[in-house]
Formats: sequence, structure tokens, C-alpha cells
Amino acid sequence: MTAARLRAEILGARMIRARLEGLDPPIDPAAWHLADGAGAPVTLAAVLRIDDGEVRLVPARRLDPWRVHHLELPEHGLRAAVRRDPVFRTLYSPLPLGARVADDGSETIFRLFAPRATGVRLHLYGPEGRLAPSPERVVALKGDRDGVWEARVEGDLHRHWYDFTVHGPPDPGNAFHGTHPVHISDPWALVNDDGEGRSRVWRDGSPPPPVAGGRPSMEDMVAYEVHLQDFTDLLPGVGDEAGRMPAMIEGGLRSAGGEPVGFDHLVELGVNVVHLMPMQEYLHHPDEEWREVFGDDDFARRMGIDRENYQWGYRTTHAFAVEGRYRPAGSEHGAERDAFRRLVAAFHERGMAVVIDVVANHTGEDMDGRHRLLHFNVLDRAYWYRTDDDYEHIGPFGNEVKTEDRPMVQRWLIDQLRHWVEELGVDGFRFDLAAQIDRQTLRRVREELPADVLLYGEPWMPPSDPDVAANPAWGWGKHNAPISFFQDDSRNALQGSPFEVRDRGWAGGNAGARGAAVQALENRYAEEPVATAGVNYLDIHDNWALPDRYALDPDHDGRAGVDLPALRRAAGLLLTSAGPVVIHGGTEMLRSKGLAPRDHHAVHGPFGTIHFNGRHDTYNLRAPNRFVWSDLAPGTPAVAMRDWWRGLIGLRRSEVGRVFRTAVVPEGHYRFFLPPDERLLGYRVGGQVLVAANNGLDAGRLEVELPAGRWQRITTLDRLDPRGVDAPDLHAAGGRHVVTIPPGAFFIWILRTHPHA
Repeated sequence: MTAARLRAEILGARMIRARLEGLDPPIDPAAWHLADGAGAPVTLAAVLRIDDGEVRLVPARRLDPWRVHHLELPEHGLRAAVRRDPVFRTLYSPLPLGARVADDGSETIFRLFAPRATGVRLHLYGPEGRLAPSPERVVALKGDRDGVWEARVEGDLHRHWYDFTVHGPPDPGNAFHGTHPVHISDPWALVNDDGEGRSRVWRDGSPPPPVAGGRPSMEDMVAYEVHLQDFTDLLPGVGDEAGRMPAMIEGGLRSAGGEPVGFDHLVELGVNVVHLMPMQEYLHHPDEEWREVFGDDDFARRMGIDRENYQWGYRTTHAFAVEGRYRPAGSEHGAERDAFRRLVAAFHERGMAVVIDVVANHTGEDMDGRHRLLHFNVLDRAYWYRTDDDYEHIGPFGNEVKTEDRPMVQRWLIDQLRHWVEELGVDGFRFDLAAQIDRQTLRRVREELPADVLLYGEPWMPPSDPDVAANPAWGWGKHNAPISFFQDDSRNALQGSPFEVRDRGWAGGNAGARGAAVQALENRYAEEPVATAGVNYLDIHDNWALPDRYALDPDHDGRAGVDLPALRRAAGLLLTSAGPVVIHGGTEMLRSKGLAPRDHHAVHGPFGTIHFNGRHDTYNLRAPNRFVWSDLAPGTPAVAMRDWWRGLIGLRRSEVGRVFRTAVVPEGHYRFFLPPDERLLGYRVGGQVLVAANNGLDAGRLEVELPAGRWQRITTLDRLDPRGVDAPDLHAAGGRHVVTIPPGAFFIWILRTHPHA
């Protein structure tokens, strides 16, 4: 039997729609109780039956659709907020939002979307007023019918600091100035003082030049996921720029052993997409508060978090602003914008596209169990976020952005993406927890952005609002994904599930996973009409690093040694699979998170509760995530593994490697050779490349079928050379051949076009 449930929404000043599931709605007005936000009852004049589960309630007096009301059915203990969705879904304005200086410098225009506010005031603090105790000037904004408030201030206010106060009724769920006397920042700001400070007017420069050679297609994508601070913290020779954008593109750096590091490492590795973890302004807890708790803490010191609140950044506060803590050392707030353009230009010059992580499913306003009033929580919590019947936030990350049924929220997402493409030069986006963004919004994102912009995201964790998740127009999964998605089935097959570190996938020795690995190589899944629908990958920033999963140490600390053959097989399988590929930065040089403890613990402070989740989730532990560039020295396993990955990437991006870079995988394009011994796996791709792998401890014999020609082996047990290695070629007249595969091996042969060449 369906549990009884009541839903209600206001259609106008004299009409409320009520829908009742599991019960027949009564038509006696006395059976219902309608109250305003203060709890005062509102008399009902009539109840009109519409269908079996729906009635319309007619109040005896006109209601203000902007105000809070609740509807109850006392006999059945049911209560629901009278939602304002019918009004909210009609609101839209095309006016530019935020602070913009006129082209001729004659005025600066400020606009803020606050549809239920009764007043908005702009506070101006001048170019040196980041921390000023009071404003130099206060200006009242004027509202329009679409909910946009505007002020036009004479002159060019470039570099001036500002914030707002927003005024409105004291209803439940509201946080207007009368009951919550706070100043808010501008959610459309181009520059902000950290996540919790004031906004700054900024007049932008020119976007960087495009990618040399053009953006890669999805099927050509070999993306390298990396966090800027992790990558640059230990770079030699960058001084105060460690952890900042200039260090990321500093050329000519070498490790103590003479190996290329940093920017040159990426260039020589051969990837064609740099996938940057969050670069939008995100929440950092204030340094003073942080140091009061962690400044003298031994654990924090070991983890590199005793001086500031390190984060990966999945807590965006200002989506149009570049993360200010990454700006050049000693530079002013706002310098991060040109620094980011220079970063993009440097990668573009070397033929590498730039993708950034976008966190649009939640914001930083309610992280770590603390409710902050940064902007959206004040402007209109029930408009911007999914809420319950008491207008409290829902969702596992403190809040959940309501992209569906909210045209201006959808616009906020599309505006920020277009801004990062058109003004800052990025080439694509990876959407964090993309399935929490409704399907229609993501379809529109695809339609609004240039066709060659790369889009992919996580297809798991549906919306926390069951009505949104159950609506086929809004909720989605891999079977009807509006963008490309991370194919977790291929990940699990090749390297193992992230939720069980002892699961090593076929590459790690699980012979029983061979069938799943075959499916992963072809990227042939029921939910993938083309191979570019799913993105293949192994490890990623979340969960276990592959060197720790394949660690020789039973505590899974890769610093003590790694099962190198298993990692080589995993890399080989990934980079000979069909479709787009994402690599976890650092795995190619055996980057381990072994410095992090295994166990979880929590610390309570003035900023909320901070959870340290351990080695499998190091989102707020700086030292364990760092690239230890000193590991790159001649003759070390790190260099040998780097060269293995470099060779595989070079093969994939070569002319021969086109056999892997295909959106449509024809029947028979991958020809598999599967003997009864599931430790052995062979496959021929496009008639050009032969692969034979052995995840067992004993040599095995594999029968393969080859077209005529000279097949040259390009791998040894631990080395790949596209020119060929010192091993006998396979001279095939065409037909079946038996090859012996040593234990642990991953062998690749290339068909040379002329049999006797």
C-alpha cells in the first residue's frame, strides 16, 4: 500500500493546488488547515475536485504568492509547504548580472537577481576597501518585474570592493536583512575575497588563443586529471609560486636526477587534455580560525594542513571567479584571472586543451555542517536549492542546487560555462556528480556551448528530491545520459572496485574478470550507443590511488613498493581500449597516498566539523596528495613506469593508434583470443595491433589469428619502444599462430604495412 503523501503549490492569489497520494482528498474545507508563515490560519472558501488525487483550494482572501504558506490535513497527520514553483518557473531575465563596467568607462552597472526581495542595497568600499569597516557609499537598487535589481553608478569602478544587503519578509526559510543582518557577496562576481569575503569589480582582458591544432574530439581525448596545488607544491626552483598558477607552466624544470618535471613532464608525457580539478573560487575556512584549531596539531603538520584549510575544491562559492589563492605570489586580488589565461595559453601553445571541474550540484554555503549566508541562502534558499517542506536543505553535501524548474538557476550554470569558454579560454568541463543536475539542463548546456567543447561527468548519485529523481524528464542515468559519463563498469573490470581495495580487477590478477575486461576494451555496453558515450579510466582523485591498490605492502602503502606488472597491465588495457580516456595524474610516476592514515577521524571547530576520511579519500589532506618529483631519477621504478605510460600514450595518439580512437566500434574491430585459461587475454584491433597479456604467475601459450605481414613487437616486460624492441618479429603468412606469454607480461605487436620491410 502506498504511503499517504501531500503536495501543494500556489497557482495564484486565490488558488492552491493540492495533490494527495494514497488517500482520496476530502472536499470539505474544514478538513484542511492552511496557515501563513507566522502560523496564522487562512480560511478556505471552497475545495474543488479536479481528479482522483487532486483538488484546488480557494482561500477566502487573496494570498501573496511570494510568501510562505503551509497546508495540513490534520486527520491524517499530513503537512506540506505550499510551493511557489508555478511562479518561480515563469521568472527569467536576459539582462547581464553581476558588476560590469561600461565599454566607455562612463558607468558601472550592478545587477542582482532576488525575486522575493523588497529592497536591495549596494555597499561600495573603494579600491582599498577589502576589509574596510564601513562603506564609502550605499546605493539603493531598483527592482524590475523579472526579479532583477539594478544600480548604475557613474564612473569606472574597476578594482572597487562591494557587497549587498538584501531586504524582505521574515518568513520561515528566509534570511533577509531584517532577521539576518548580514552582507552578501555577488554570485556573479569575477573576483572575490576567498569564499566568504567581499566581491571586487573587475574589467577583464582578452581571452587566450585557441588550442594549437584545435580541440581534440572525444574519441581522441587522453585527459590528465590534476590538482594545481598537488602538482606544484614540491616543484624544484619555483620558490614562492609553489601551489600557484605560475608554477604549473614553468618550463625547464628538472628533478635532482635530471628528469623533466612539472610542465615539461606533461608535455613529454603526450596527453592532449589537461583536466584541472576545481579552479572556480571555492570555500576555504578562514586562516585565523583554522590555525586556532590546527596550528599546533602534529597530525595537521604531518598532513601539510596546519597553516591553511587545503581542499580539492568541490565546494564552489563563486562560479565566475578564478580561485584567488592560486594567484601569483604577492599579487592583488584579481590577478588570478590573467594568471589563469596565461596558464591556458601555455597549454594551448603545446596543443593541450584545458578542461576544468565544475561543481554545480551543490555549493560551498552549507559545507561541514555549517549554514553560511554567502549569497544564495539569502537571495532565496527555496529558489536556488532543493528543500524540504520546512524549507531546510536536503542532500549529502549540505545543499543541492535546484536546476530544474528554475530558469534562472539553469541560466546561472550556462552563463558560467560560457564565461569560462569565451573569456577564460577553457575547452571543456567535467561535471562533479552530474546526475544531480537535471537532464534538461544538461541537454541545454550541450546545445548552448560550441559543439567541440568537451563535456563529461559522473552519472551516479541521483537528486535527493525523490520527485526530481523519479521524473524521467529530469532524473537520468547511464542509459539516457545527456553528456558523456565515467564508465564505472570498465574501471571495475580493469582495476577493481573503488569500494574494495582488495579487488584488483583483471589487470591485478583476478582471472574471473576477463569477460568484463573484454567488454571494457570495446567500450561496448548496452547504455553506450557509441564508444564516446562512456569515458574509460582506472583510478581518479577519489578513492584509492592505483599504486596503493597494487601495493606490495598489506596496508596498501605504495611507497613501500608496487606490483609493477599489474600496473603496467592496467595502463596497457586502458590505453588500448576504445573511446575517450582519463588518467589520474601521478599514477604514471607511482604517486602514492600512503602518507595518509587508514582510519577516519573528525575535528570540531568554529567552522564546523571537519572529517578526515583516510587514505581512500584525501580531499583535505595536502601532503599525501603531493607529486614527489624527487622520485623521478634515472633507473628508478618511477621513471620506468613514466616511460611505459609515455609510450602507451604515444602509441594511442599515433597514426596506428587510430584503431583505438573511434566513436563507433564496428563489429569485429576488436578480435579477441580467449583460451580456457582466463589468466590469458589476447586481442587484435583493427587488423593493425595485436595485444597479448598474462595476469598469472606462470607462462602461457596463446593462439592468435593474424593477417599476413610482419608483426613487430614494441614491448618487453617493462619497456615500450614504438620503433620496436629486441625481440623476434612474427612473420605471418596469414592464419593461426601460437605465442608464448611470460608471467605478468603485456605484449604489443604492430603490423608493418610491407611484410618484408
